[in-house]
Amino acid sequence: MRKYRYAAAVLLLIIFSSGILISKDKEYRTIDVDSITRYNEDRIAFQRIERLDQQTCDNSVEILLIIKDNKTYFIADGYDIVSDVYTKKLVMDAENKYIEHNDFWLNKINGKPDYIRTIYRRSDLLKNTNEEFVSSNFGQFYTSVKNQFIKTHVEKFRNLMKNRGEAKFSVTKRQISMTINPDDPNDIKQRFFTSATAKSGDEIIYYCEDADGDGITETFMASRDDGFDWGVGSGPNILLIYGNTDKEIETLIGKLVNESVNGTVEEERKTFQNFPKEEEIQRMIEEITPMDRFFE
Repeated sequence: MRKYRYAAAVLLLIIFSSGILISKDKEYRTIDVDSITRYNEDRIAFQRIERLDQQTCDNSVEILLIIKDNKTYFIADGYDIVSDVYTKKLVMDAENKYIEHNDFWLNKINGKPDYIRTIYRRSDLLKNTNEEFVSSNFGQFYTSVKNQFIKTHVEKFRNLMKNRGEAKFSVTKRQISMTINPDDPNDIKQRFFTSATAKSGDEIIYYCEDADGDGITETFMASRDDGFDWGVGSGPNILLIYGNTDKEIETLIGKLVNESVNGTVEEERKTFQNFPKEEEIQRMIEEITPMDRFFE
């Protein structure tokens, strides 16, 4: 029996340590700075994950990863240390204690970064998990950089909407629920899962999603297949916002699915400006529909 308990504990540790989250259509890992494939190129990656229904990895966390001049800067909000979570779960299971929603990832996103780690090549320069220290020294920097990073990619995605053919822009829509008013059978309300994807000229794949049909985009991703990742199944290696509930981020990404389906204001204006004149179409009708000529 002791062997089985030990094997179960080892298996549980592997699951928690892996950080892998698999849903029906997505797979990703929370950023593991120790597992990044390279540090000799300047780049930025950002994750915001809100999946309280998941327990196999940190389900409420924001992570900003910056690599510059061979130095890596890792700042997080809502960061849980996996070993601590694992130990807590073992203790509470042993004591048969209840925890709400069986959620052992207790450190949630609160707008104050609580973890920082700076690394030169593979050696630590600074590591601190005190929220007061991290937020007071790096909070403004963290918020400003992450917002600008998200905004830049949102603008790039919107720019692809203006060139849908070249960007291979596509929209997927499927019904997820339907309710009928019992007093009026003609009053039918439908909700749809809707997503959109596009590819930029520098090979970045963008994806946005409204999964529950409420008209608000809660998921936005950007990824480039250039070999940079932090392990098998790491998922989008540039930007991952998954299940967002933050109002400030919603102002940036909230309309993306709706605009993907119906177009942006700029697209509408451009369509009006480039719409053909009536006389041009009338001349075209005559040109493509010539009358037959008959000899008298």
